[in-house]
Amino acid sequence: MSTFKEANQVRLMLTMKLFNYSWYKRCVVVPDSDGYLVVVSVRHLDNNVRKLISPVVNGISVKTESE
Repeated sequence: MSTFKEANQVRLMLTMKLFNYSWYKRCVVVPDSDGYLVVVSVRHLDNNVRKLISPVVNGISVKTESE
């Protein structure tokens, strides 16, 4: 179970890592059945983007979605 504080720390870390990429839009923390997870919104989703964004960071689930 993840807390909001832990998920928010991961969100901030991902934001700092990804904000220079043109395909990056935003990161948000959302409630999940196990606590909280981070959703990363991108303009397009391909294999290069998937390589940069890990599905789990510091025990927090990270979901990547295209808008």
